[in-house]
Amino acid sequence: MTLAIIGSINLDQIFAVQQIPHPGETLIADNLAEAPGGKGANQAVAAALNGMDVDFIGRVGNDGAGVGLRQALVAKGVQTQHLVTDEVEPTGRAVIMVEPSGQNRIVVASGANAAVTMDDVAPVIAELGPDDFLMATFESPMQTVTEAFAAAKKRGVKTVINPAPARHGVPVELLAATDIIIPNEGEATALTGIDMVDAAATAEAAATLRAQGANEVIITLAEKGSYYSGPSGDFSVPAYTVQAVDTTGAGDTFIGGFLSQYGRGDVADALDYATAASGIAVAHAGGQPSIPDAAAVTAFLKGAH
Repeated sequence: MTLAIIGSINLDQIFAVQQIPHPGETLIADNLAEAPGGKGANQAVAAALNGMDVDFIGRVGNDGAGVGLRQALVAKGVQTQHLVTDEVEPTGRAVIMVEPSGQNRIVVASGANAAVTMDDVAPVIAELGPDDFLMATFESPMQTVTEAFAAAKKRGVKTVINPAPARHGVPVELLAATDIIIPNEGEATALTGIDMVDAAATAEAAATLRAQGANEVIITLAEKGSYYSGPSGDFSVPAYTVQAVDTTGAGDTFIGGFLSQYGRGDVADALDYATAASGIAVAHAGGQPSIPDAAAVTAFLKGAH
């Protein structure tokens, strides 16, 4: 079972601040750290560290950041033969401001991530089958993702979309070609127009996304856990109580952890595993550096249950 990810990959610059600056205000950060990031790369690392065979599809620039990010993926067990070095665009960057509560604000410059084409993806799809997954986020070009999902569906590949960052006007053909969609509250609202004000609204949004084509819907709800709707029924999964340090990459860790367990047993168990993985990530600083491996998640679950 292979997970192929059409993904973004960035060099994260993480500023620890007491509060987000107001317009016109300059703040001195308490700390600055650099780390590998990007939603797709984070998800790839989370899945690989938790036992999946992961093939990353994307682009970095012909620069030092690109070399370092490629090496970081390889060190985590991710296959990078389809990570292209772009000779025109620079490697993507993300500036992340993190408050003491762990809440963050992120600005991304896509760079080479925006140059990923179907030609980059097609050789990978040709090798995938019904036991495999193709995943993408909205940090990669929408046209490329839409074409790739349509091609993957023809081969019986299970498709997974994380519709992040949130946007309106998503192609109907993309949602129709999606097997599993995993938005957070804001992304679910952007896709459905339904405000996540209570449990009933969450259930309504999930039902709407299923009506648009997704077979399974998982809406992540931060400290409230997550909500699942699919063939296994509709149910909520509570979050674990942890001391938040940095929420960067928590959703990506959840997704990678979930897919690593999907199909191995009950979907509720896979969601519980994903919830534990994201809880561990939240309790540590950084995106990729905070992602736990299978041993850490297993130990956490043993202590929690």
